[in-house]
Amino acid sequence: MKRSSSGTRYVMLAALGLLVWSAPLAQAGYVYDEAIHGDLPHPNSAFILPFGTPNPNTIGFTVDETSDAWILQVDPGETLKSFTLTSFVPSDPAYTATFHMYDGPSQGDPVLGELWASFSVDFLGVDFLEYYGIGSLGEGQYLFDFWFDGTPDPTVEFDINITGASPVEAATWAAIKRLYR
Repeated sequence: MKRSSSGTRYVMLAALGLLVWSAPLAQAGYVYDEAIHGDLPHPNSAFILPFGTPNPNTIGFTVDETSDAWILQVDPGETLKSFTLTSFVPSDPAYTATFHMYDGPSQGDPVLGELWASFSVDFLGVDFLEYYGIGSLGEGQYLFDFWFDGTPDPTVEFDINITGASPVEAATWAAIKRLYR
């Protein structure tokens, strides 16, 4: 019994070491900052941004005279859990923007959520998926579209929470299983 217990201890220590070694990799998410990465395009030219697991994922942009749009792709095994407004500057309800979310990569796809009545600082902390009663979204592509509605250009930031096994997590658990055998 001692030998078996001792072997299990080494396997557990090796597994713990693997988890600690991979932890910094598993903490990195994707951040898109329009000030750094360039202006988001019109919905007709929207491209996929590489949001996914692991989190946190953040997007920040200024809603200007042209629409700002991007496509979020949820890969197999992942789930879009939330899309939450975390910043709206300036923090004045008079500064507004308008939002549409489509169930597909183009404006011709069905609308999942829309805010014709403009949103503002009043929506800070609001998860748009929950607000619209959409809930979590699985595999697929979703077009997010924001546009200027006549007020000065507000700058917004959203946190995008996607869950599911990341390649780092899957590789780590596979390595742990091999050690345990």
